[in-house]
Amino acid sequence: MSTAPFPQIAGNSQLLDELRQMKQSKRLPHALLLHGEQGCGKKTLAQWFTMLVLCEETGGAHVPCGRCRSCRLILENAHPDVYTAEHSGKRMGFSVETVREVRREAAVLPNNGDTRIFLFPDADGMSVQAQNALLKSVEEPPPHACFVFTAETVGALLPTLLSRMTTKAVFPVSQEECEGALNRLGFSPEDASAAYQRFGGNIGRCIAYLSDAGLRQSAELAAQMTAAIAAQNEYELLRLLTAAAADKDGLRQTLGLLDIQLRDAAVFTMDGEFTRLGCDARAAKALSERLSPRRLLRMHGAINEALGDLDGNVGAVLTVTALCAAMVEC
Repeated sequence: MSTAPFPQIAGNSQLLDELRQMKQSKRLPHALLLHGEQGCGKKTLAQWFTMLVLCEETGGAHVPCGRCRSCRLILENAHPDVYTAEHSGKRMGFSVETVREVRREAAVLPNNGDTRIFLFPDADGMSVQAQNALLKSVEEPPPHACFVFTAETVGALLPTLLSRMTTKAVFPVSQEECEGALNRLGFSPEDASAAYQRFGGNIGRCIAYLSDAGLRQSAELAAQMTAAIAAQNEYELLRLLTAAAADKDGLRQTLGLLDIQLRDAAVFTMDGEFTRLGCDARAAKALSERLSPRRLLRMHGAINEALGDLDGNVGAVLTVTALCAAMVEC
């Protein structure tokens, strides 16, 4: 029987140890939220946690084993006691009907062991109605049910739902851990290093960067735009925006990355450690030294308005021309 590769979790060792200790002491949560920025490995860790709960081995640090029948079935997405809720709607959330189906399934006893796991990946778009429909099941779950959610922020879920679950943060990893993970996936040391310089220890974004030529181009343009804004070079900014306008989807991606650069620049103006999310830390730092958080916030608003124009079928060239003027005025 062929199996998918065992999910090797880079970094987050403290979180893994905490979850293993919960397993050993039989204190596993009946509802768990894994939260962190996009690409940091939340869904991979949710799969690892599912294996931890259902693994047939009992050997402490060696659980999950990745070899037993339960682990193999999870890796093949074929375990009968693992139910993944389907996304729906424009926001890719979960409909009330999907939640009702989960509630019906939660009443069914497990097939192979003591627990059934219900996964809600990328729960950021989950509607208030769907969350309220799920509340009672999470508040008073059947003894055999375990609910696992992933989301970018804790604020994606209602406080009433959050109060009934355990929340754990998933963090980007160190440079050594990130590059090692990329090497194991077949990327060269040079490419792994280049990806880390762009997106830090966010392995998912690094993989996307190395696998998608369009993302590499958008990241390069966003980094150059950040530098142009910091240098107050209106001509260069317009040139770069016009180049990005040749591909409307690529333009949306580039503006999204530029917006994240503005976020990083705003946070750079404050004291203390923070996780950078953008594609060029040096350019964001330079921007933070030139512009106040208020001006950066106004630029964020201008980018959001431009994205709205693109969604409203305004021409790309007209959109970027207006955006450049707005950014200069901010």
